[in-house]
Amino acid sequence: MEMPSRQILIKLYRDLLTARRVETRIYEIVTSMGGSGGHRGPGEEVIPIAICNNLRKTDCFHPNFRTGFCLFTKPGFTLTDTVAQYLGRKADHIPWFTPEYGTMGSSGTLGEPAVKYLGAAVANSIKKTGDVTVFVQGDGAANRAPTHEAMVVAAAWKLPIIFVIQNNRYGMGTAMEKVYTIDDLSLRGVGYGMPHERVDGNDMIAMYQVAKKHIDRARNGGGPSVIAADTYRMRAHYEGDPQIYRPDGQMEEWQKTKDPLPRYQKQLTEMGLLTESGINKLEEEVAAEIDAAAEAVKDLPPYRTYDEFEKTAIAEL
Repeated sequence: MEMPSRQILIKLYRDLLTARRVETRIYEIVTSMGGSGGHRGPGEEVIPIAICNNLRKTDCFHPNFRTGFCLFTKPGFTLTDTVAQYLGRKADHIPWFTPEYGTMGSSGTLGEPAVKYLGAAVANSIKKTGDVTVFVQGDGAANRAPTHEAMVVAAAWKLPIIFVIQNNRYGMGTAMEKVYTIDDLSLRGVGYGMPHERVDGNDMIAMYQVAKKHIDRARNGGGPSVIAADTYRMRAHYEGDPQIYRPDGQMEEWQKTKDPLPRYQKQLTEMGLLTESGINKLEEEVAAEIDAAAEAVKDLPPYRTYDEFEKTAIAEL
């Protein structure tokens, strides 16, 4: 596959660095306000970033719930939009739900949004917009019935949608080996007659290339496909989870060898695209951008006050 340009490679690094740093900043702010920190996603950022850098503003995209903080990389959204969303503030756009920019919300019930995003692919096919849909979910959610129903229809109607299984090897506290008899989850595509591919979801260049190949294919009328992107959950399922289901030392070993940020940084340095001074400069720029976004969010109104929520709820009865 063709190597991305120098400009793209550096942008991907900058996006990855920003995602890692802003996720930490959001967590610090939320916990300082008494929140739990929820479901964190450091270590899994490469998958949505690589995908979003291949999308257009009107393409539809559903990230895994753990990596929604990477939505600032989807064309149309900003870093301020992302920070505001996680802090419950009303910005120009809501990264998780701005249909004109291809995001249509999600669901607390895993797998359920598959059918909604399938509908977007149907609409794009009927209207011949040239837009594609990329639906990302975890290895656990990929076992749920709505996902399979969506895949059946996508294959039969040759829709412009890519199903991405973000395999972090644990569905809550259950290791994937206990619920799958295969290691390559992309083989799910065989049963539906879809092209399928497995990729190291922590290798930025490989993930970008694979995403580009399948997105371009769908955009050019090639129909649906399945990508299995292998990654690892570098935090607990939720903050406070004792993680008794993980073997001792497993997380530490993964962080040491597969953490995508230092791994990609090393790769670009060896390619002569990054220097120590360049890395330090990017760190400073990213820190300043995150500070500016956090400061801007302070002045924004709450996304919805209780009174507004109550009025909406009553109106919907």
